[in-house]
Amino acid sequence: MLNFLQKLQAKPSDTPLGGRYQIIQQLGKGGFGQAFLAQDLHLPDHPVCVIKQLNPQVNDAASWQTARRLFDTEAKVLYALGNHDQIPRLMAHFEDHEEFYLAQEYIDGEPLNQVLSDGQPWPQGRVIALLQDILQVLSFVHQQDVIHRDLKPANLLCRRHDGHIVLIDFGAVKQVNTQFLNPQAGQTNLTVSIGTQGYMPNEQLGGNPRFSSDVYAVGIIGIQALTGVHPKHLNSDPRTSELSWCHAGTSVDAALADVLDGMVRYDFRSRYPTAAEALAALQALPSTLQASIPEQWYTPQTKSPASIDLSESEALASTATWGIGQQALRQSAQSLTLPHRLSQATLAALGRY
Repeated sequence: MLNFLQKLQAKPSDTPLGGRYQIIQQLGKGGFGQAFLAQDLHLPDHPVCVIKQLNPQVNDAASWQTARRLFDTEAKVLYALGNHDQIPRLMAHFEDHEEFYLAQEYIDGEPLNQVLSDGQPWPQGRVIALLQDILQVLSFVHQQDVIHRDLKPANLLCRRHDGHIVLIDFGAVKQVNTQFLNPQAGQTNLTVSIGTQGYMPNEQLGGNPRFSSDVYAVGIIGIQALTGVHPKHLNSDPRTSELSWCHAGTSVDAALADVLDGMVRYDFRSRYPTAAEALAALQALPSTLQASIPEQWYTPQTKSPASIDLSESEALASTATWGIGQQALRQSAQSLTLPHRLSQATLAALGRY
Protein backbone atom coordinates (compact mmCIF):
# COMPACT_ATOMS: atom_id res chain seq x y z
CA MET A 1 0.00 0.00 0.00
CA LEU A 2 2.88 2.36 0.72
CA ASN A 3 4.16 1.95 -2.85
CA PHE A 4 0.69 2.70 -4.15
CA LEU A 5 0.40 5.88 -2.08
CA GLN A 6 3.81 6.95 -3.32
CA LYS A 7 2.67 6.33 -6.88
CA LEU A 8 -0.43 8.45 -6.30
CA GLN A 9 1.70 11.23 -4.92
CA ALA A 10 3.99 11.01 -7.94
CA LYS A 11 1.01 10.82 -10.30
CA PRO A 12 -1.70 13.18 -8.99
CA SER A 13 -5.30 12.02 -9.33
CA ASP A 14 -5.84 14.56 -12.13
CA THR A 15 -3.12 12.89 -14.23
CA PRO A 16 -4.52 9.63 -15.64
CA LEU A 17 -2.13 6.74 -16.07
CA GLY A 18 -0.97 6.62 -19.67
CA GLY A 19 -3.11 9.68 -20.25
CA ARG A 20 -6.20 7.46 -20.18
CA TYR A 21 -6.74 5.42 -17.01
CA GLN A 22 -7.91 7.00 -13.75
CA ILE A 23 -6.74 4.82 -10.87
CA ILE A 24 -9.48 4.06 -8.34
CA GLN A 25 -7.61 1.75 -5.99
CA GLN A 26 -4.98 -0.92 -5.67
CA LEU A 27 -6.32 -4.46 -5.91
CA GLY A 28 -3.23 -6.44 -5.10
CA LYS A 29 0.52 -6.75 -5.21
CA GLY A 30 2.84 -9.68 -5.80
CA GLY A 31 6.27 -10.67 -6.96
CA PHE A 32 5.39 -9.95 -10.58
CA GLY A 33 3.84 -6.51 -10.13
CA GLN A 34 0.71 -4.73 -8.95
CA ALA A 35 -2.93 -4.55 -10.03
CA PHE A 36 -5.33 -1.61 -9.84
CA LEU A 37 -8.99 -0.91 -10.45
CA ALA A 38 -9.33 2.00 -12.86
CA GLN A 39 -11.68 3.91 -15.16
CA ASP A 40 -11.07 4.16 -18.88
CA LEU A 41 -11.53 7.87 -19.56
CA HIS A 42 -11.34 7.40 -23.35
CA LEU A 43 -14.48 5.26 -23.59
CA PRO A 44 -18.11 6.37 -23.18
CA ASP A 45 -19.41 6.18 -19.61
CA HIS A 46 -15.81 5.62 -18.38
CA PRO A 47 -16.11 1.84 -17.78
CA VAL A 48 -14.15 0.15 -15.03
CA CYS A 49 -11.17 -2.00 -16.01
CA VAL A 50 -8.23 -3.75 -14.35
CA ILE A 51 -4.72 -2.34 -14.76
CA LYS A 52 -1.78 -4.69 -14.20
CA GLN A 53 1.70 -3.25 -13.75
CA LEU A 54 4.68 -5.44 -14.60
CA ASN A 55 8.02 -4.96 -12.88
CA PRO A 56 10.82 -6.58 -14.89
CA GLN A 57 13.99 -6.67 -12.84
CA VAL A 58 16.43 -5.07 -15.27
CA ASN A 59 19.40 -2.80 -14.69
CA ASP A 60 20.85 -2.11 -18.13
CA ALA A 61 19.64 -0.74 -21.45
CA ALA A 62 20.04 -3.99 -23.40
CA SER A 63 17.96 -5.97 -20.90
CA TRP A 64 15.33 -3.25 -20.92
CA GLN A 65 14.99 -3.47 -24.70
CA THR A 66 14.65 -7.23 -24.44
CA ALA A 67 12.00 -6.83 -21.73
CA ARG A 68 10.08 -4.41 -23.95
CA ARG A 69 10.21 -6.85 -26.87
CA LEU A 70 8.98 -9.71 -24.66
CA PHE A 71 6.23 -7.50 -23.27
CA ASP A 72 5.01 -6.63 -26.78
CA THR A 73 5.12 -10.29 -27.82
CA GLU A 74 3.18 -11.50 -24.80
CA ALA A 75 0.65 -8.70 -25.22
CA LYS A 76 -0.05 -9.88 -28.76
CA VAL A 77 -0.79 -13.32 -27.36
CA LEU A 78 -3.22 -11.86 -24.83
CA TYR A 79 -4.96 -9.81 -27.52
CA ALA A 80 -5.56 -13.01 -29.49
CA LEU A 81 -6.78 -14.93 -26.43
CA GLY A 82 -9.24 -12.15 -25.60
CA ASN A 83 -11.23 -13.10 -28.70
CA HIS A 84 -12.78 -15.85 -26.58
CA ASP A 85 -15.81 -14.95 -24.51
CA GLN A 86 -14.40 -16.67 -21.40
CA ILE A 87 -11.10 -14.78 -21.33
CA PRO A 88 -10.89 -11.09 -20.32
CA ARG A 89 -10.17 -8.83 -23.28
CA LEU A 90 -6.86 -7.02 -23.30
CA MET A 91 -7.90 -3.45 -23.98
CA ALA A 92 -4.43 -1.90 -24.19
CA HIS A 93 -0.78 -2.35 -23.31
CA PHE A 94 1.49 0.61 -22.77
CA GLU A 95 4.50 2.08 -20.99
CA ASP A 96 4.39 4.90 -18.49
CA HIS A 97 7.42 6.26 -16.60
CA GLU A 98 9.47 3.25 -17.77
CA GLU A 99 6.97 0.74 -16.40
CA PHE A 100 4.85 -1.76 -18.36
CA TYR A 101 1.05 -1.89 -18.02
CA LEU A 102 -1.81 -4.06 -19.23
CA ALA A 103 -5.40 -2.78 -19.28
CA GLN A 104 -7.86 -5.66 -19.13
CA GLU A 105 -11.62 -6.07 -19.13
CA TYR A 106 -13.20 -6.11 -15.68
CA ILE A 107 -15.09 -9.38 -15.03
CA ASP A 108 -17.96 -9.43 -12.57
CA GLY A 109 -17.52 -12.84 -10.99
CA GLU A 110 -16.79 -14.94 -7.95
CA PRO A 111 -13.46 -16.81 -7.73
CA LEU A 112 -13.84 -20.59 -7.77
CA ASN A 113 -11.79 -20.96 -4.59
CA GLN A 114 -14.55 -19.08 -2.77
CA VAL A 115 -17.17 -21.45 -4.22
CA LEU A 116 -15.09 -24.43 -3.05
CA SER A 117 -14.27 -22.92 0.35
CA ASP A 118 -16.77 -24.97 2.35
CA GLY A 119 -14.89 -28.17 1.50
CA GLN A 120 -18.08 -30.09 0.71
CA PRO A 121 -17.85 -32.79 -1.98
CA TRP A 122 -19.80 -32.01 -5.14
CA PRO A 123 -22.08 -34.44 -6.98
CA GLN A 124 -20.38 -36.12 -9.95
CA GLY A 125 -22.60 -34.41 -12.51
CA ARG A 126 -21.70 -30.97 -11.19
CA VAL A 127 -17.99 -31.78 -11.28
CA ILE A 128 -18.26 -32.96 -14.89
CA ALA A 129 -20.06 -29.73 -15.84
CA LEU A 130 -17.31 -27.67 -14.17
CA LEU A 131 -14.54 -29.62 -15.92
CA GLN A 132 -16.22 -29.28 -19.30
CA ASP A 133 -16.65 -25.54 -18.79
CA ILE A 134 -12.95 -25.12 -17.99
CA LEU A 135 -11.70 -27.46 -20.71
CA GLN A 136 -13.77 -25.84 -23.45
CA VAL A 137 -12.07 -22.49 -23.01
CA LEU A 138 -8.71 -24.13 -22.28
CA SER A 139 -8.98 -25.99 -25.59
CA PHE A 140 -9.12 -22.61 -27.33
CA VAL A 141 -6.04 -21.49 -25.39
CA HIS A 142 -4.09 -24.58 -26.42
CA GLN A 143 -5.17 -24.13 -30.04
CA GLN A 144 -3.41 -20.77 -29.90
CA ASP A 145 -0.23 -22.60 -28.81
CA VAL A 146 -0.45 -21.04 -25.35
CA ILE A 147 -0.01 -22.77 -21.99
CA HIS A 148 -1.81 -21.04 -19.12
CA ARG A 149 0.73 -22.29 -16.52
CA ASP A 150 -1.13 -21.14 -13.41
CA LEU A 151 -4.54 -22.81 -13.42
CA LYS A 152 -6.02 -22.96 -9.93
CA PRO A 153 -9.39 -22.07 -8.38
CA ALA A 154 -8.26 -18.52 -7.55
CA ASN A 155 -7.58 -17.90 -11.26
CA LEU A 156 -10.98 -19.10 -12.38
CA LEU A 157 -13.83 -16.60 -12.04
CA CYS A 158 -17.42 -17.81 -12.01
CA ARG A 159 -19.10 -15.13 -14.09
CA ARG A 160 -22.26 -13.97 -12.41
CA HIS A 161 -24.47 -13.12 -15.36
CA ASP A 162 -24.29 -16.56 -17.00
CA GLY A 163 -22.46 -18.88 -14.57
CA HIS A 164 -19.58 -19.68 -16.93
CA ILE A 165 -15.90 -19.93 -15.99
CA VAL A 166 -13.56 -17.11 -17.03
CA LEU A 167 -9.79 -17.77 -17.13
CA ILE A 168 -7.68 -15.00 -15.64
CA ASP A 169 -4.05 -14.27 -14.70
CA PHE A 170 -2.27 -16.04 -17.54
CA GLY A 171 1.26 -17.04 -16.64
CA ALA A 172 2.41 -15.97 -20.11
CA VAL A 173 2.87 -12.31 -19.22
CA LYS A 174 4.94 -13.30 -16.19
CA GLN A 175 7.61 -14.48 -18.63
CA VAL A 176 8.53 -10.82 -19.04
CA ASN A 177 9.59 -10.83 -15.40
CA THR A 178 11.02 -14.32 -14.93
CA GLN A 179 13.34 -13.88 -17.88
CA PHE A 180 15.20 -11.28 -15.85
CA LEU A 181 15.22 -12.58 -12.33
CA ASN A 182 18.88 -13.55 -12.57
CA PRO A 183 20.51 -11.71 -15.47
CA GLN A 184 24.17 -12.62 -15.73
CA ALA A 185 26.51 -11.77 -18.58
CA GLY A 186 23.63 -11.07 -20.91
CA GLN A 187 21.98 -14.42 -20.21
CA THR A 188 18.47 -14.81 -18.90
CA ASN A 189 16.92 -17.33 -16.57
CA LEU A 190 14.54 -19.47 -18.64
CA THR A 191 13.88 -22.20 -16.07
CA VAL A 192 11.93 -20.30 -13.41
CA SER A 193 8.75 -22.27 -12.70
CA ILE A 194 5.48 -20.36 -12.85
CA GLY A 195 2.52 -21.95 -11.10
CA THR A 196 1.09 -22.89 -7.72
CA GLN A 197 2.13 -25.80 -5.53
CA GLY A 198 -0.48 -28.56 -5.54
CA TYR A 199 -1.83 -27.66 -8.98
CA MET A 200 1.55 -27.80 -10.72
CA PRO A 201 2.92 -31.13 -12.03
CA ASN A 202 6.49 -32.30 -11.76
CA GLU A 203 7.69 -31.20 -15.21
CA GLN A 204 6.38 -27.69 -14.61
CA LEU A 205 8.22 -27.52 -11.29
CA GLY A 206 11.32 -28.18 -13.33
CA GLY A 207 10.56 -25.23 -15.61
CA ASN A 208 9.31 -27.31 -18.57
CA PRO A 209 5.52 -26.79 -18.77
CA ARG A 210 3.51 -28.53 -21.48
CA PHE A 211 -0.11 -28.46 -22.59
CA SER A 212 -0.66 -31.51 -20.40
CA SER A 213 0.57 -29.48 -17.42
CA ASP A 214 -2.61 -27.41 -17.72
CA VAL A 215 -4.62 -30.63 -18.04
CA TYR A 216 -3.06 -31.81 -14.77
CA ALA A 217 -4.14 -28.64 -12.98
CA VAL A 218 -7.72 -28.99 -14.23
CA GLY A 219 -7.79 -32.61 -13.10
CA ILE A 220 -6.63 -31.57 -9.63
CA ILE A 221 -9.40 -28.97 -9.49
CA GLY A 222 -11.92 -31.67 -10.44
CA ILE A 223 -10.63 -33.98 -7.71
CA GLN A 224 -10.80 -31.15 -5.19
CA ALA A 225 -14.44 -30.44 -6.10
CA LEU A 226 -15.36 -34.13 -6.11
CA THR A 227 -13.74 -35.04 -2.78
CA GLY A 228 -13.68 -31.73 -0.88
CA VAL A 229 -9.96 -32.34 -0.24
CA HIS A 230 -7.45 -29.59 -0.93
CA PRO A 231 -4.53 -30.75 -3.14
CA LYS A 232 -2.01 -30.16 -0.36
CA HIS A 233 -3.73 -32.96 1.58
CA LEU A 234 -3.69 -35.49 -1.27
CA ASN A 235 -1.34 -38.43 -0.85
CA SER A 236 0.71 -40.15 -3.52
CA ASP A 237 1.83 -43.74 -3.98
CA PRO A 238 5.45 -43.98 -2.75
CA ARG A 239 6.29 -46.49 -5.51
CA THR A 240 4.65 -44.88 -8.56
CA SER A 241 4.24 -41.25 -7.40
CA GLU A 242 0.65 -41.41 -8.68
CA LEU A 243 -1.97 -39.58 -6.61
CA SER A 244 -4.12 -41.66 -4.27
CA TRP A 245 -7.31 -39.64 -4.23
CA CYS A 246 -10.17 -42.11 -4.69
CA HIS A 247 -10.67 -43.18 -1.09
CA ALA A 248 -13.07 -45.85 0.12
CA GLY A 249 -15.42 -43.20 1.50
CA THR A 250 -15.72 -41.42 -1.86
CA SER A 251 -18.32 -42.82 -4.23
CA VAL A 252 -17.02 -42.19 -7.74
CA ASP A 253 -18.08 -43.85 -10.97
CA ALA A 254 -15.18 -45.88 -12.36
CA ALA A 255 -15.41 -44.19 -15.76
CA LEU A 256 -15.09 -40.71 -14.26
CA ALA A 257 -12.25 -41.87 -11.98
CA ASP A 258 -10.41 -43.19 -15.05
CA VAL A 259 -10.71 -39.84 -16.82
CA LEU A 260 -9.47 -37.92 -13.77
CA ASP A 261 -6.59 -40.37 -13.36
CA GLY A 262 -5.70 -39.79 -17.00
CA MET A 263 -5.57 -36.05 -16.36
CA VAL A 264 -3.28 -36.20 -13.31
CA ARG A 265 -0.75 -38.90 -14.23
CA TYR A 266 2.69 -38.23 -12.77
CA ASP A 267 4.37 -38.76 -16.16
CA PHE A 268 3.16 -36.13 -18.64
CA ARG A 269 3.47 -38.68 -21.45
CA SER A 270 0.70 -40.74 -19.83
CA ARG A 271 -1.73 -37.81 -19.53
CA TYR A 272 -4.20 -36.44 -22.05
CA PRO A 273 -1.85 -34.31 -24.16
CA THR A 274 -4.18 -31.30 -24.50
CA ALA A 275 -7.43 -29.93 -23.12
CA ALA A 276 -9.27 -31.05 -26.26
CA GLU A 277 -8.43 -34.72 -25.63
CA ALA A 278 -9.46 -34.47 -21.98
CA LEU A 279 -12.71 -32.80 -22.99
CA ALA A 280 -13.41 -35.54 -25.53
CA ALA A 281 -12.90 -38.18 -22.82
CA LEU A 282 -15.44 -36.44 -20.58
CA GLN A 283 -17.91 -36.15 -23.42
CA ALA A 284 -17.57 -39.91 -24.01
CA LEU A 285 -18.59 -40.84 -20.46
CA PRO A 286 -21.51 -43.30 -20.14
CA SER A 287 -25.02 -41.95 -20.67
CA THR A 288 -25.88 -42.50 -17.01
CA LEU A 289 -23.23 -39.98 -16.04
CA GLN A 290 -24.13 -37.62 -18.87
CA ALA A 291 -27.73 -37.57 -17.61
CA SER A 292 -26.54 -36.35 -14.19
CA ILE A 293 -24.88 -33.21 -15.58
CA PRO A 294 -26.86 -30.10 -14.53
CA GLU A 295 -27.72 -27.38 -17.02
CA GLN A 296 -25.87 -24.86 -14.87
CA TRP A 297 -23.25 -25.88 -12.32
CA TYR A 298 -22.88 -22.44 -10.70
CA THR A 299 -25.47 -20.26 -8.99
CA PRO A 300 -24.25 -16.87 -7.73
CA GLN A 301 -24.29 -16.64 -3.95
CA THR A 302 -23.51 -12.94 -3.64
CA LYS A 303 -25.05 -9.83 -5.10
CA SER A 304 -23.60 -8.57 -8.32
CA PRO A 305 -22.33 -4.99 -8.53
CA ALA A 306 -24.69 -3.98 -11.32
CA SER A 307 -22.79 -0.77 -11.83
CA ILE A 308 -20.19 1.47 -10.27
CA ASP A 309 -21.83 4.87 -10.05
CA LEU A 310 -19.34 7.70 -10.29
CA SER A 311 -21.86 10.48 -9.71
CA GLU A 312 -20.90 13.20 -7.26
CA SER A 313 -23.85 12.49 -4.98
CA GLU A 314 -23.25 10.18 -2.04
CA ALA A 315 -19.51 10.55 -2.70
CA LEU A 316 -17.51 7.86 -0.90
CA ALA A 317 -20.57 6.83 1.11
CA SER A 318 -19.80 3.16 0.66
CA THR A 319 -16.02 3.03 0.41
CA ALA A 320 -15.76 0.91 3.54
CA THR A 321 -17.37 -2.00 1.66
CA TRP A 322 -14.23 -2.36 -0.42
CA GLY A 323 -12.16 -3.08 2.65
CA ILE A 324 -8.95 -2.21 0.80
CA GLY A 325 -7.03 1.05 0.87
CA GLN A 326 -9.75 3.56 1.72
CA GLN A 327 -7.20 6.35 2.15
CA ALA A 328 -5.73 5.71 -1.29
CA LEU A 329 -9.23 5.46 -2.69
CA ARG A 330 -10.15 8.90 -1.34
CA GLN A 331 -7.01 10.37 -2.88
CA SER A 332 -7.62 8.85 -6.31
CA ALA A 333 -11.41 8.83 -6.78
CA GLN A 334 -13.19 11.61 -4.96
CA SER A 335 -16.64 10.73 -6.28
CA LEU A 336 -16.78 6.94 -5.99
CA THR A 337 -20.09 5.43 -4.93
CA LEU A 338 -20.72 1.69 -4.75
CA PRO A 339 -24.42 0.80 -4.78
CA HIS A 340 -23.56 -2.91 -4.36
CA ARG A 341 -20.76 -4.64 -2.51
CA LEU A 342 -17.85 -6.12 -4.38
CA SER A 343 -16.63 -9.13 -2.44
CA GLN A 344 -13.06 -8.95 -1.19
CA ALA A 345 -12.47 -12.39 -2.71
CA THR A 346 -13.42 -11.07 -6.15
CA LEU A 347 -11.14 -8.07 -5.75
CA ALA A 348 -8.34 -10.32 -4.54
CA ALA A 349 -8.73 -12.60 -7.54
CA LEU A 350 -8.61 -9.69 -9.96
CA GLY A 351 -5.60 -8.21 -8.19
CA ARG A 352 -3.57 -11.37 -7.65
CA TYR A 353 -0.35 -11.03 -9.56
